[in-house]
Amino acid sequence: MSAPSAEDAGAVAVTRTFAAIVERTSKWDPAKPPQAQDGFERHVKYMGSLEADGFIVLAGLMQKTNDVLFLFRAESEAEVRRRLAEDPWQQDGYARLVRLEELSVRTGPAELRDHS
Repeated sequence: MSAPSAEDAGAVAVTRTFAAIVERTSKWDPAKPPQAQDGFERHVKYMGSLEADGFIVLAGLMQKTNDVLFLFRAESEAEVRRRLAEDPWQQDGYARLVRLEELSVRTGPAELRDHS
């Protein structure tokens, strides 16, 4: 008989908070609004599903650079990289992940705070 898995033992997956910066690439046409960029509909649908899953906690456009700052809840950095790589705009080369780090939240919503 095999040992019970963590799932069988009732273990709860630990989610951590990650901050990411995604930048627009040279394929992005700055003369067009986001809604007019190729693949906008697919991108919005995919990112909406990530938000609905609770994976995306926050996303916002950084005003000076037009980069996008994200906060994610995930089990690992690898999960964040995998799920972002599935974004149609990243697959089509309109955006790319440039920085990803685990974030130790000290103030803010309780569900995001580092309780260690």
